[in-house]
Amino acid sequence: MPSTRSPVSQTFAALRERDFAWYFVGHTSFFLAMQMNQLLRGYLAFELTNAAVALGLIAVTMALPMLLVAPLGGVIADRYNKRTLLMAVQLFVAAVNAVLAGLIIADLIEFWHLLAGTLGLGVSISIAMPARQAMVPALVPQHRMMNAISLQMGSMNLTRIVGPAAGGLLIAPLGIGVVWASGVVLYLVAVAALIPLPRFGMVATREHASFRTELSDGFRYVANQPLLRLLMAAGMMMPLFAFPVQMVLPVFAEEVFEQGPGALGALMAAAGIGGLIGALIAANLERVSRKSIILLVGTVIMSISYVVFAQSTSLGLARPSAFALGLVMFGVGNVGGMLFMTTNDSTIQALVSDELRGRVMSLLMMSFGVMPLGILPLTLAVDQFGAPATVAVSSTLMLASLLLFFALSSRLRHLRVEALAHAELSPVQAAALVADGKISREDAERLTGRRSQRAHGATTPAIPDPDPIEPVMQRGLD
Repeated sequence: MPSTRSPVSQTFAALRERDFAWYFVGHTSFFLAMQMNQLLRGYLAFELTNAAVALGLIAVTMALPMLLVAPLGGVIADRYNKRTLLMAVQLFVAAVNAVLAGLIIADLIEFWHLLAGTLGLGVSISIAMPARQAMVPALVPQHRMMNAISLQMGSMNLTRIVGPAAGGLLIAPLGIGVVWASGVVLYLVAVAALIPLPRFGMVATREHASFRTELSDGFRYVANQPLLRLLMAAGMMMPLFAFPVQMVLPVFAEEVFEQGPGALGALMAAAGIGGLIGALIAANLERVSRKSIILLVGTVIMSISYVVFAQSTSLGLARPSAFALGLVMFGVGNVGGMLFMTTNDSTIQALVSDELRGRVMSLLMMSFGVMPLGILPLTLAVDQFGAPATVAVSSTLMLASLLLFFALSSRLRHLRVEALAHAELSPVQAAALVADGKISREDAERLTGRRSQRAHGATTPAIPDPDPIEPVMQRGLD
């Protein structure tokens, strides 16, 4: 029977789940503060040093923990209560930023303070993000998982627009120290939003092996799943080829389009708006089983749009018209990029075992740590060959690489993930009811859709799917 719900209602369906709605508030508040602080951090770093290399040091200090610490964060996310872990990490981030705000207001801030705070933030995010991503499937009924992941990513793109804009506008009237302190308030809001979440159903692993064994189990699990390997390798093309393009946007604003500093803000806003639109479109595609089509369409839209963006001044248009075209194409490119990323991430979430979800998501997060490997050659090529030619070639290479994945892999070409059956409860809701003695584990399996999956066969490739309720019963609140 066709759904009678409005498109808006379908787009935001996961927000009707109380637990996810609270999570969404905290998630948005945290990333709003982080995006605002990112602008403030770069501004302050340059003010303190008057050297562009300071911006590079800040970027590297943020990225390195994603390579080195994220896998450990995955083990921690699977071992311990994700709600408690997120609250602790976010309180730490708030405390570090409160210290930095105090130093700024007191005019005692030095560059090394900023570098140390950035390192602390990078480590914290590397620990918290696997838990944050692994928590989403537990907070919603299974049939709303892709919608929830899409809304989560849409929220992050919204903060990319609002955060830097708010930070930039408030520096002059309030001063950077007060604006930085307002970010601390947002971090505390993110902590408060986790308090109403259930304490149960937040632990994944049944038994504790050694930390080293659990870490290697995550790598071994991905190594033994060919489709997961392909999706994670394909996802790595973004931080290698697409994301570094944003690092050279100042060159396009000043030298290519010759539109002045306001053009940089417009380009960054276009990226955020495009990403938000892409995430909202993806939120309505959860019942499209041919995920390979969405991945391919997203790839083509993004790559071709970036090429047109890079070459818009070579089309014989006046500078303002070329800039307008470039602005639109850069936004459209980010629509395609978000379609690819959201579908790629939600497919991985659908395929992965609950017991290893944190560790697998931490390995996916590691791909962002390779971003400096893309930034360095891109910036060197921009100096040598110019920004338009470099971005056009980089985008073409990205398209060729992803098309090669599809050409060589029948698994990827025929990738299907059927929409999971309608479930009455989310895993955390069922876990809480089991812990209170209100329903049995058998009832919980039926109400979360797990019994149906076992009875009728998995709708996704056969990967072990342990029950998330038993660990809670065995280990209490952990």
